[in-house]
Amino acid sequence: MQVQEKARRIDVTIQGTGLEEIKKAFARILPEAVIIDDDGPVEWENTALAKKIRMNKTPGKLLTAYRERAGLSLVELARKTGIKYTNISAMEHDTRNIGLSTAKRLGAALGVDYTRLL
Repeated sequence: MQVQEKARRIDVTIQGTGLEEIKKAFARILPEAVIIDDDGPVEWENTALAKKIRMNKTPGKLLTAYRERAGLSLVELARKTGIKYTNISAMEHDTRNIGLSTAKRLGAALGVDYTRLL
């Protein structure tokens, strides 16, 4: 099996059981990587796991992921954006919609394109 990322190439040889779990781990850690096995290249975007993740994405789950990636707590994000932490929590739990102006403030604070939160 080979794992290729844009910036580097990593050659890995694995024998035995558990190959599918290892592929999933690589795909999770290096989402831009192309995994090549005996059947040829496997584009991550076309895998069943990637499709399942895309189907389960919600603005709230994305907001949570971006906040955690930035290493911010709800309170810290609230301070950076001027949005009440209770409202951010409700957005993360998909019980409150993320409006355009709110998405812009959150996107700026988290360093992501605000359209990903809509």
